[in-house]
Amino acid sequence: MHIRPMDIELKNQLQHLDGVQVDWSVTLAGHTSLRVGGPVSCLLRPLNLAGLRSAVQVLIQNHYPYFILGRGSNILVSDTGVQAAAISLERGFSKVERLDVEGHVNVGAGLPLRRLLRFCLQEGLGGLEFIAGIPGSVGGALRMNAGTHAGAMADVCREVRFLNADGSLARVPRSALHFSYRKLELPPAAVLFEVEFSLTPSSRKHIQDKVRTLLEFRKEKQPWQLPSAGSVFKNPPGDFAGRLIEAAGLKGIRVGDAQISQKHANFIVNLGQARASDILALIHLARKKVFQEFGVQLQLEIEVIGQFNGVKLE
Repeated sequence: MHIRPMDIELKNQLQHLDGVQVDWSVTLAGHTSLRVGGPVSCLLRPLNLAGLRSAVQVLIQNHYPYFILGRGSNILVSDTGVQAAAISLERGFSKVERLDVEGHVNVGAGLPLRRLLRFCLQEGLGGLEFIAGIPGSVGGALRMNAGTHAGAMADVCREVRFLNADGSLARVPRSALHFSYRKLELPPAAVLFEVEFSLTPSSRKHIQDKVRTLLEFRKEKQPWQLPSAGSVFKNPPGDFAGRLIEAAGLKGIRVGDAQISQKHANFIVNLGQARASDILALIHLARKKVFQEFGVQLQLEIEVIGQFNGVKLE
């Protein structure tokens, strides 16, 4: 991500956009599930599609970097922050609507997953129970094809709608989408703003029972009560990242207040005052040790944003 200060003219353009709320120099520690991260140049909150389109076009025309913040549950932002605009869809794109009796549901990308699951329970719609306990927003979950052994977003997606870099809108059916492990392929710089799910009418009790079982499993196996970004690494083919990290002897190891969880080794938790650099040090350590011991190169599931010691990381 290119680093440069935001000039006055660009600030003025953003400040006067219709349908966009702007906050300047926002520290992201309060907006990420890891509770770490320095400031971004601005946090943009589009209130409607026109506002989102305007904001993205201004940023692109000024060659200024931006990223979709979501719920901040799958990112690690550097302690020094980043000269970029963060875009939150939570305020303008959090509607959920049942379209018919069959179970088709239209959902804004900014809707928190927990609210979507609550809606499904109220409406008696099954198919999304696997999101129980997963933090984050609908859009973020789609972009990374979030899921568990019980299902994934690709299984229930019927259509996605997104904004292209040139300002055009696209509606793409499931049959034309390419989902893979922890990924949905979209055009470069596309901003996903809405999705239609195809769900299955079911009894509330059946949905509740499945949700309860999944939540109990998560509470037993994962560090439920500590700040984390969920799984740090993707599972390599035929194995589990957590098993490899534990077998390398790293379970419970700390750098500052960051710790490879004693409960699940593919989670890095913030014990209170961790810094992003502490978390990154554990990421590097886990990668190095697992490669040395097993010859497996762990791939990040979370996104690293910003610079650490002057070095941009992918």
